[in-house]
Amino acid sequence: MSSTFTTGARIFPCTNCAEMIYSDSPVCRFCSTPVNRQAAEAAADNQKEVNNAVNLAKWIRNAAGVMWGFVALGMFVGTAFLAAIGCMFLIPIALIYWQIKYGGLKTVDADFAKTKRDRVIALLLWLGASAAQIVFITARILL
Repeated sequence: MSSTFTTGARIFPCTNCAEMIYSDSPVCRFCSTPVNRQAAEAAADNQKEVNNAVNLAKWIRNAAGVMWGFVALGMFVGTAFLAAIGCMFLIPIALIYWQIKYGGLKTVDADFAKTKRDRVIALLLWLGASAAQIVFITARILL
């Protein structure tokens, strides 16, 4: 059974005014520019990739922040220690994956421009937490 709210339309920025509109619209509801159906579908595909890139960058940044909690808890709880070790490997892999998959994406989306900042923050958080984790591991070995 299909939902009443589900449509095949997706969103994309209008080529004239850059406001987000539905791909099945005949004209832009903001500036009344006619919408080319094929161009709208291509733009909607690109917008979907942009949205995925933005979401993944935010996820990586948040995971790097959570890694600090795992490092702190890892001093007392073994599973958190293992989670911090896992983050030491997964976060840089995720950053590399993001760069390979979305690094060449062309868009003027303001949120996409912020992904660079999110990735730099994730890298800095990861570097600090990884250094702290290495210090804790070294301290455990030496003590």
